[in-house]
Amino acid sequence: MRSPFEDPGQGEESHLVLTNAAGEHSLWPAFADIPEGWTVALPASGHRACLDHLERAATCPPSTSTTEHTAGPRPEPSGAPQ
Repeated sequence: MRSPFEDPGQGEESHLVLTNAAGEHSLWPAFADIPEGWTVALPASGHRACLDHLERAATCPPSTSTTEHTAGPRPEPSGAPQ
């Protein structure tokens, strides 16, 4: 059985890109229900278009205000390895 996260190879609008409040992105099969806490960042598109969107999202970090709002302030580095 084929994974729903693989390219079906027929140029279909087979996948979505989802995002959550932390600014994380996920490839998601278009036929599946969207999990709670996630919203559509890219509507149903071809597999390659979704992967391209994910690559762009990975190179654009979330804004500081979004990160602080969802994750709180970042701790100061201690300087000592953990």
